Amino acid sequence: MRPRSLLLLGAGFTIWASAFVALYAMLSVGCRFGWHEVALERAGGLSLQRLQLVAIFLVHLAAGAALVALLRRWRGQGFLYPLAYVAAIAALSASVFSFGAVFFLSTCA
Repeated sequence: MRPRSLLLLGAGFTIWASAFVALYAMLSVGCRFGWHEVALERAGGLSLQRLQLVAIFLVHLAAGAALVALLRRWRGQGFLYPLAYVAAIAALSASVFSFGAVFFLSTCA
């Protein structure tokens, strides 16, 4: 067993946790500074708040998808790699389920 295979087991949910922290922090910062009231005409009228939340979500989604693609190539290399692959798919699914609401829910109450 290689040390990196054990680290890869939790990599997907580390990306999920990073997205959670980044989205929650930027939601709080954006609400405090009034970014939800700043409409960006070039972005189809989206608020600055929504645009930055969507960008954070998409960056983390791309990172999770890249991890899944990488682990798919490494699946047959040992015992933990298939488990890491399944865990990365679960984390990517959890990201879409948990954070997909940035597209349509209100940002600040």
